Amino acid sequence: MAITSKGKGWELRNSIWMLWAILTLGFFNYISFYYIYFRVKQRKWLFAALVYSLIFITWIIIAEIYPEKHWMTDVSFAIFLLGWIISIVHVLKIRKEYLLRLEVKIANGQKEIQSLREQIRQEYGSTVEAGSKVAPIPQEIKEQPEDTVKMIDINTATEDEVAGVPGIGALFAKKVMEAREREGGFTSFEHFVQTLSIKPHLAEKMRPFLVFPEKPSTSSLKKSEGRIVDF
Repeated sequence: MAITSKGKGWELRNSIWMLWAILTLGFFNYISFYYIYFRVKQRKWLFAALVYSLIFITWIIIAEIYPEKHWMTDVSFAIFLLGWIISIVHVLKIRKEYLLRLEVKIANGQKEIQSLREQIRQEYGSTVEAGSKVAPIPQEIKEQPEDTVKMIDINTATEDEVAGVPGIGALFAKKVMEAREREGGFTSFEHFVQTLSIKPHLAEKMRPFLVFPEKPSTSSLKKSEGRIVDF
């Protein structure tokens, strides 16, 4: 019965690391644990790798220092063989956990890649497929046609309304809402662009559909200041 959803073939291919512990008579069993640590970043397996490495190194040092018939040599060799046997049991025991962790890590990595592709699509109007050139966006996920998009007040619009603006989309709309909350609203288009570090070509694409609160003009302020009040 398969341990993961990827099937037995995938599990066998990702279990080859166990051979370092099983077939090398203890000389390289620590490699198995270094390998799985680097794949899934579990410190307990790094600790195991260090322990098995220490057993091997200690045996080598003692064998060099003491004569072949010395009791220290015999004891260190016995510990070395015992460490090999324990490492075999160890890899058999942790195989299931390793495969499950690896499956989760791969799945999370694919989600991150998909999120990055979506971000690139929003910024450049195209999707990026692994190992391929930039591909056009499928028709069903393209932004709304510009002639059907209405102007919105960026400081009062909902997230869905912001996402419908050409050049923004669902992913970037979340950042817009977060920035709006943080800034207490956007005072101008320039403030909006600068706060979100929007690229010029995208800014021009968004500009016709965004409304910002108008500031009183300097001339009107001067007129109001210079008005004579009649009594």
